[in-house]
Amino acid sequence: MKRLLLFLLPVLIALAETPVFDPPVPIQANGVNINVGYGGNASPFVVDWDGDGNQDLLLGQFDGGRIRFYTNTGTHYNPTFGNFEYLQADGSAIMLSYG
Repeated sequence: MKRLLLFLLPVLIALAETPVFDPPVPIQANGVNINVGYGGNASPFVVDWDGDGNQDLLLGQFDGGRIRFYTNTGTHYNPTFGNFEYLQADGSAIMLSYG
């Protein structure tokens, strides 16, 4: 059995298909591509932050180390994002080190 598996492994690898990905799509807010500046470095994360059942957008910003929060006013499968606010703790914007 072990020899059969060793024989079949290269065959299975040869038959495996290479994944094909769709081209990237910019994320928009208010109908405009989101731009975090500073070369476009960002770290997007999708999560239901406000507990309404829709996936919201958290977007890290290299410049200043702040975190943007975009509420999803659309649906889970067709998100719509508007203006952002910075995540805060005790009334101050959360700042993360970067670089």
